Amino acid sequence: MKECLAKKLILIGFDGGNPPFIEKFVREGRLPNISKLMKEGVYSETFPVMPCDTPTNWCTIVTGAWTGTHGITSFHVHLPGEPLNRMHFSVRSYWSKAEFLWDAAAKVGKKTAAIMWPVSFPPTCKSCIFIDGTGPGDPQWRLDYSVLYTTKPIGESYRHRADIPVKLTEASGWRNVPSSRSKPLEATIEVSSGAAMVWTEKGWESLEVSTPKKTSVKHHVLIIDSEGSGYNKVIIAREKDASKPLATLKPSQWSGWIYETLERGTLSEEEKRLDFRELPKGAFKGYFKYKLVELSRDADVFTLYRTDIFMASGWAYPENLTQELIENVGPFIEGLELTTPTLAHGDWETYFESIDMQVEWQIKASKYLKEKYNPDLLLVQIHTQDAINHQLARDIDPNNPNYDPAKAEVAWERFARTYEDVDRLVGGIMKECADDETLIVLLSDHGAIPVYKLAWVGVALMRKGLLAYKRDPETGKTVVDWSKTKAYPWRTYIFVNLKGRDPDGIVEPEDYKKVQEQIIQALYEMRDPETGECPIALAVRKEEAEILGQWGERVGDVLYYLKPGYTDVDLDRDRALKLSVEELETLRDVEPSSEICAHHQFLPNVTYGGMSVKAVFIMKGPKVKKGYRRRTPIWQVDVAPTIAYALGIPEPKQCDGKVVYDFFEK
Repeated sequence: MKECLAKKLILIGFDGGNPPFIEKFVREGRLPNISKLMKEGVYSETFPVMPCDTPTNWCTIVTGAWTGTHGITSFHVHLPGEPLNRMHFSVRSYWSKAEFLWDAAAKVGKKTAAIMWPVSFPPTCKSCIFIDGTGPGDPQWRLDYSVLYTTKPIGESYRHRADIPVKLTEASGWRNVPSSRSKPLEATIEVSSGAAMVWTEKGWESLEVSTPKKTSVKHHVLIIDSEGSGYNKVIIAREKDASKPLATLKPSQWSGWIYETLERGTLSEEEKRLDFRELPKGAFKGYFKYKLVELSRDADVFTLYRTDIFMASGWAYPENLTQELIENVGPFIEGLELTTPTLAHGDWETYFESIDMQVEWQIKASKYLKEKYNPDLLLVQIHTQDAINHQLARDIDPNNPNYDPAKAEVAWERFARTYEDVDRLVGGIMKECADDETLIVLLSDHGAIPVYKLAWVGVALMRKGLLAYKRDPETGKTVVDWSKTKAYPWRTYIFVNLKGRDPDGIVEPEDYKKVQEQIIQALYEMRDPETGECPIALAVRKEEAEILGQWGERVGDVLYYLKPGYTDVDLDRDRALKLSVEELETLRDVEPSSEICAHHQFLPNVTYGGMSVKAVFIMKGPKVKKGYRRRTPIWQVDVAPTIAYALGIPEPKQCDGKVVYDFFEK
């Protein structure tokens, strides 16, 4: 083994962390633990690899590999020889073609424990510990996603199926009803396994077809007025017996953990298309919590939040560790820190409380693993910043046409609170797990910027006769007309429909370069009707993209990146198929966007609206310089080799990056 500077590693990742925000909140004195790390260590901005998104960069951070090397090309991977609209959900370790840091460390006897590190599931190292390891909001161990039972549903504007309407009626048939000054009211709510969803840049997205529900349980809700000043208490029970409550709640109170057994349905066609090959099947015990968000005195408003239902098995490796952690640390829900459906009702407190619970769990779990298993490398990831970026990025942008200083002040405070949670996570893990021989690294995978306009490249391709849609005569749905399609767009990539390579290929191999040039010309001819600006920052042929870290069979034949303020998220992937052919033909190059922020479709050096696509890197430890700020950003590919150098372990096999020697004392 090489000479080491540090004996242990603590690597903490916070998804979507923005350099300008870290610097602002450190200046304001709101991040004492992170501030201490910066004063006693090094700080640098980081260029994410492209596409600048979650799975691509968390994979790069622990492999040191460019996108072209590890092959995790955003949230979905396309394999050669398959239909161009066939994609595999990429947040799985088996899609990486590069060795991970924990596998390299294991070769020299070092043990890793990884908590919620994306792309670490399924485990690749038998001697390591893994907790979760999928991606944010992943369906792997979920029996259902969080919902609101409410008398005031607002529809599906937040996300699919978030609000479940509830009608309160006069209670009947209950036993052991407590004294109530007003007539007791009741409702029955259903707890069931539901639709599978995936997290993308838009946030949680429901799959096109829900997983068939197999089982459900009913919980009975009793609402009473115990003090004579209006309804103030809710009793939740499996049967109409108030003496056997699952929870007794007043407004703003949380229940304890509630366990139920539910059966997952068979995979839907949409799940099969996205290749969720590892989803467990059968009946599973799961757990969740309730929170009584609101109960008005007249009971006109009743809102009960239920967290995700998470399986009580399977989410930790080795397998017996799941039950061990539940007993010694407490139940775990991946993504508990993601934005809750209560935000649509103006309730942010439930969201912040959920983050608090996740931070506390991660600190306790880190402490437990340190004391029981003493790992040499401890990796912890949390998804707070990316989630809130997608809610509030526009509100703090002074260039927003609807900018409101009062609204911006509120948004800044909400942003600050999530960074304070990360600071608390850092402080807690350092206190419980670090010593003078520990290398401590805090980093993010990418940043984000606000967006306002949709620049969908499909319009330009259709106009040039490169992309065609038609109405399916049997289903009436819009489908791609592959017999007329020469180019197919998918998330910063455009694939040439090449004969001999693609199942429906129509472009002759000798015309490949010509079609590439036609695609690029079509992109650069796009115009914003308001400004006359071309929304494309860069469009290149695949052969020219090595300088961007992109190569190999999974990368598109043409790559494009947008200028700040534009996004393509509204219609990328298969969203276009939800429109009629006539509606598609009326789209302009640029339309208003419903999205609030984005990151994947930009070049990694972009700053805009007070935010940045760049990521954060902070490191402290033995022989690390103190108070050093690097003038130029490092690349994410440099993280793994720099950590390996400090620990004296081999770099991962396919590592492309370099050691950042100027971080260390001579």
